[in-house]
Order: sequence, then structure tokens, then C-alpha cells
Amino acid sequence: MEFSEQFLRSTMLVMQGICWILAFMTAFTKNLSKSRKIAILLMEISSAMLLISDLFFRTYVGTAGSFAWWAARISKFCNHFFVGLILYSFTLYLKTLFTNEAALKKPPKRIMVAECFVGALFVCLTIAQITGLYYTFDEANNYIRHQGRIIAYIIPLIILLLELSCILQYYKKFSRRIRIPILLFTLIPFAATFVQFVVHDIPFVDTSIVGMAIVLYVFTIQEMNETVEKAHRMQIAMLEQYQKELERTVDQRTKELRIANEKAEYLLLNILPEDIARELTEHPGRTISRKYPNATVLFTDIVGFTKMSSTMSAEQTVRMLNTITSLFDERAKLEGIEKIKTIGDAYMAATGLTENAENDGAVKMCRFAQGLLEDIKKFNKFFPIQIQIRIGINSGELVAGIIGKTKFIYDVWGDTVNVASRMESTGEAMRIHVSEPTYLYTRHAFDYKESAQVDVKGKGVMKTYFL
Repeated sequence: MEFSEQFLRSTMLVMQGICWILAFMTAFTKNLSKSRKIAILLMEISSAMLLISDLFFRTYVGTAGSFAWWAARISKFCNHFFVGLILYSFTLYLKTLFTNEAALKKPPKRIMVAECFVGALFVCLTIAQITGLYYTFDEANNYIRHQGRIIAYIIPLIILLLELSCILQYYKKFSRRIRIPILLFTLIPFAATFVQFVVHDIPFVDTSIVGMAIVLYVFTIQEMNETVEKAHRMQIAMLEQYQKELERTVDQRTKELRIANEKAEYLLLNILPEDIARELTEHPGRTISRKYPNATVLFTDIVGFTKMSSTMSAEQTVRMLNTITSLFDERAKLEGIEKIKTIGDAYMAATGLTENAENDGAVKMCRFAQGLLEDIKKFNKFFPIQIQIRIGINSGELVAGIIGKTKFIYDVWGDTVNVASRMESTGEAMRIHVSEPTYLYTRHAFDYKESAQVDVKGKGVMKTYFL
């Protein structure tokens, strides 16, 4: 895959993530009117789905096979469908502005006409899918445009022109905060449509519409903050802080678009230790491995998770695991612990990943484990689902490195890792079960109330301790 294509895909993934976050934030925002919330929520979800369908199309078009054949056609249909949904959601959004901020009894007739054209857009799309009016695919599954595809450009342009004329007519009746984004929402996709008609390979229309949906949300939240009552000042401050952070993030992404190497390094540092990430960037083809003489590994999992998850919906299960893992991740970042991976309900972390054998990794890990128990207790106070975890810790020599060429992961191996896993599986609920090496490193810093003899598979009977 060429670098430009990979870069475009990465950009679309970033924008997709932002859209899902904004949709989540919109769903739980209390100060938006119901009609405006529905319009923005539909807009952000449709934007995310538009990017997903576009990525699917770019992946499977021109690829042989039955699955690729269907994937290319369905994703292209969805691509046009979600563009129509975004235009429809913006029309709904304008209707709320005209009746609320502009104080009109009902929206202008041109907005109603625009809605009719949105309906016509979906009708034409359905006809095109059956007849091949817009496009077809050849025997090699390549995308072939037809002259009728101009309809897919003309109808959105008509919708945007109708909406733009209404915005300009009542421009002064809107608040200053909302004037610019609603103008940009019509002007930028309008210009992108002409560019897209000439340049087919880059999805200018899709990305511009999604970008404007993000900008519209940002300005809508800002406008909402200015109208909140004085009693909600603390909430306004939090939203403004979120606004600034979002603007900084957008600015950072813009810089990453100009400097591709910095973006790649930034992404690597989010999933790999810094020294590993830098070596992988400088030597992408080299096998990366390290041996650490005195590392400490922690395993934890939820007691009775399999039985518990059988009584929960998929959404409840994922929400619970995400909340717990996020708590653990925040603590790991705060205390300098290296998260290795999650496997189902299990969480794996390590510290002491240094060539210096004289490190305080075992002590740090035990403090981290105590913090995990506190996180679970806090979780149980606010969630109806009451859970317990087992924690196992072991210290010793291990090997760490990168596995795979695509979707690679950073992992650790060795007897130290296996014993840490056994400490967890043979431990007790809401207790920290440590091996003798970890005990020897940490006995000066912690109180150990009891020891135990545990038959560990592959190791025999081992002396272990409960912190």
C-alpha cells in the first residue's frame, strides 16, 4: 500500500474515532434541546458510518472473491446513503435554528424543498443500485463510474444551495457562535463536490462533510455553554476545558497531516514503550527483543466472569470491561507501570523493564496492585454489578519484544510470566498473591500476614505469600 493511501486511511480512522466520541458526548448532554440533540447525534453517527463504509470500499474494490464482491457493492451503496443522512440531519438542525434562534413560526419553504430533494436522493440511489445508473463493477471488481453519477453530485448541490440561501437571508438572526459553522457546512462541501468531480481517488466530499460535522458540534457546544444558567458555572468550565482540549487535538492532528513521520511516531508511542517505538521507527525490518534481569509481572482477572457475563447483555459486558480497564490504565500511567495487554477479562502489566537489575519494580507493582483493589471497590460503589478480582505477582528474568509485521503487539515471555499467571489463578478473591522472589524484594516495604504452600503446575510446590 502506498504511503499516501495508508496516511489517508489513518486520517479517516482518527476522524471516525472523533465522531464516535462526539456522538457519545451528545447522547449524554442534558442542555441541548431534544430536536437539536437528535440532529447532531444522527449527524455524528452517520459521519462515522460514512468513514467506515469508505474504508471498506477502499479495502475491497478491485479484489477478487465473493466476499470482496459483496463488500465493495454494499459499502459503496452505504457511502452514498450516509451522505444523504448527513444532509438530512443538517436540514433537521437548520429547522431547529430557524424556529428557535431566528424566532420563525415555521422553517422557510426552501428548507422543506431541501427535505424533498433529500428524499429524491435516496430514491435515485435505490434506482442506481438496481440499474447501475451511477456506477457498476467489472469482472475484476473494479469500480466503473457512469454518466448518470452526475445526479449524485447535482442533488446534494441543490440541497446545499437551498440551505445556503436560507442561512444568508436570516444570517443576522443567528448567534455569532453558530453563523460561521453553518456557513462552512454548506460552502466547504459545495467546493469539495466540484473537486471530487475531477479528482476521484481522494474522498474530498466525505472528509469535508465529516470535518464540518465535527466543527458544527464544537460550535454548538460553545453556544450552549454561553446560555447555561449561572448555577452551572462549574459545568460550563468543564465543557470549555473539553473544548480547548478538543481544539488542541484538532490542531495536533493538522500538524500530523503535514509531518507524516511525527504522526507515525506519535501513534507508536501510544502502544509501545518509548525506546522500542524509536527503534522500530528507525529499523522497521529488524527483530526487536530485550532481556530484562529483574522485572515484575502482574496478572489480574475477574472472579466468575464467565458465569457473570452469561447473565449480561453484550453491551453491558463491554461497558463493564471498558470501565474497569480504563481505571486500571489511568492508574498504570500515573504510577509508571507498563501495561502489556488485556486478554478477555484478564489484565497484564509489567515493571522493572530495564537492564539494571537493581530497580524498585517489585515495590511499585505491589503498590499498583493495592491501587487496583481500591479501584474495584470504587467501581462497586457506583455500579449495580458487584465484582471481585484475583491478583498474582512474580519477579524475575524475562524476555520482551515485538511480534508480527502487521497489527504487531509488544509482549513478554519466560518462566517469570508463567509463574505470575499461576499466582493469579491460585490466588483468592480481592487478595494479592505474590511469589517468594517478589516477597523477598518487598518485605521491607509491606506487611505480609501469611504464607501458603501452592502446588504450581510445572513448578511443583512453591512457597507464596498474601500481601
